[in-house]
Amino acid sequence: MRILSISLLLFASSASAQSPPSVDCNALNNSTVPVELAYHGQDGTRTVVQAYRDKSGDYVVWSRQTLPSTHPNPPVFVTKASYVDGAVASAELSTTFVGKYSHRTAKYTPDGLPKNFDRRSDVTYKVHAAITAADDTTEEKTSTISYKFKSEETTTVGSCPLQVIHGEIDTTNDAARTRHSFQVYFPELKISATAADAEPIVDGLSTVFSEIKPVN
Repeated sequence: MRILSISLLLFASSASAQSPPSVDCNALNNSTVPVELAYHGQDGTRTVVQAYRDKSGDYVVWSRQTLPSTHPNPPVFVTKASYVDGAVASAELSTTFVGKYSHRTAKYTPDGLPKNFDRRSDVTYKVHAAITAADDTTEEKTSTISYKFKSEETTTVGSCPLQVIHGEIDTTNDAARTRHSFQVYFPELKISATAADAEPIVDGLSTVFSEIKPVN
């Protein structure tokens, strides 16, 4: 299941991620105001992520990912992911495809992941997923995830200084196939981003935006 998920960001310079003047940097860091982060990848994939943070510490992340295409209507993936104790617990994916893969839901059970993991240390854990497709068929999968902490810094995104934690991930599926990816995590925003090739470029940060809606 393609969740994005959510992709890794490149901070080439603060000028590459210009936030609107209306962004309240203090509110981003010290409240649960919803926040939107937009970026694009080196392959042309464009992603918008919206985080809705709760006072309990749990949160919901919506993402809209548009894949590069020569067609006038490129493939679009919209995901709503719910996080409990810092780990994704469930997700709903809608796409512009038709048939079995037009809509999917998933429930996740982590094993060995510390609650509210801060991504500042190495950890290996498993995630069991039960994925239900549009035709009501359910597939169960278990992945082993190895996360390695790389660095931490404060970076200015637009006009807002934000903490950024860099890490790398190796995900091994049931068929023993391993996928390597890079991750960046914004603790204040409750947004993590991953990519397999190169770090994408931030396009903007905002607290004023239109809510992402399912594709179908």
